[in-house]
Amino acid sequence: MELENKQGKQITFPAKVRATISHHALITRGDQVIVGVSGGPDSLALLHVLCALRADLQFTLHVAHLNHQLRGADSQADADFVAAIARDWQLDATIESRDVNALAQAEHLSIEEAARHARYAFLAQVAQAQGASVVAVAHHRDDQVETVLMHLMRGSGLAGL
Repeated sequence: MELENKQGKQITFPAKVRATISHHALITRGDQVIVGVSGGPDSLALLHVLCALRADLQFTLHVAHLNHQLRGADSQADADFVAAIARDWQLDATIESRDVNALAQAEHLSIEEAARHARYAFLAQVAQAQGASVVAVAHHRDDQVETVLMHLMRGSGLAGL
């Protein structure tokens, strides 16, 4: 996939990601990066590009996947798929499960909020256990739109957006 930079020159997606990492000093030499991988296309694209860049930028990767237990066998299939990708790509991985329905009920949260809380708490735990200071997650433009819509549906005013 090719993108255009500010000067109108065509650059590849990995080159754009590398430039962004370097410009913002997101990853430094020797970092261990925890990559949140759901098994969906956005997180797999992130994992793929970070794999392509890790030798050049000299960092290591650790895959983290949380099974939210919300879709029965499909949730377990996603966890198995991510574990297989990590194994095939020779990456260390932490694959765990959380009962997000129970968390939502106990904390009086929506399923989406409970899943987000569980996911980010899990990623922080993995980062601490691995001694990592960088956590990478992938989001696409629709994720942001979804977040704004959820806040609006909850009745949030402008301050809540």
